[in-house]
Amino acid sequence: MEIHAHVPKPGKNAMHWVLEGVFILVSVGVAFGAGEYREYRANRELAGRVLRSLQAEVEHNLAEVEPYLSIHVAWSNALMNAHPDSMSGAGIDGYVALRPPLPPSGSEFPTEVRRGAWDAALSTGSLRLLDYDVVAALSNIYQMQQFYGDNIARVVTAGTATTAFEPAARALVLRQLAIDMGTVTFSERLLIGLYKQHLPAIRSAAAASQ
Repeated sequence: MEIHAHVPKPGKNAMHWVLEGVFILVSVGVAFGAGEYREYRANRELAGRVLRSLQAEVEHNLAEVEPYLSIHVAWSNALMNAHPDSMSGAGIDGYVALRPPLPPSGSEFPTEVRRGAWDAALSTGSLRLLDYDVVAALSNIYQMQQFYGDNIARVVTAGTATTAFEPAARALVLRQLAIDMGTVTFSERLLIGLYKQHLPAIRSAAAASQ
């Protein structure tokens, strides 16, 4: 009769558990690192797209606004030096008569000043991906752009008001239009200055993100 002794199988020793733990940690770390890298690449690509869109928009707006400065300065000076008593008709007639030659577009004010790229960056939260100083510069530009647009709106409002068509109110209307046009040229100078001041940094950031 044979007697078979039961020999227990050896269990996992401490080194085995250590190695298995290290393997798990390394696997998780590699997966996490790969995910982080993919997110970094995606954010970098998005930041580059945002910066290039903003650069193109600011460059477009500068090209749109700058030609009007000399026109509006001449117009503002003419309105400031106008003598309503020697003029006939309504205030709007004097306003038009004092107007310098307009650009080929025939528009008295820029009509294609854009802010779509800025609004998209704000609404999607993608500004968080950009350098703080670049965002601050862009915010400064677009705030001034809004101020500029508000000043143009005041001129349009004054020029389309009922009093603008009343000869008896000619002096008052021309005075108001002179003040409003002066404010337009003031904000126009500041806006053009901001475009030119901050464009180099915006271009540099856009190029670095590629």
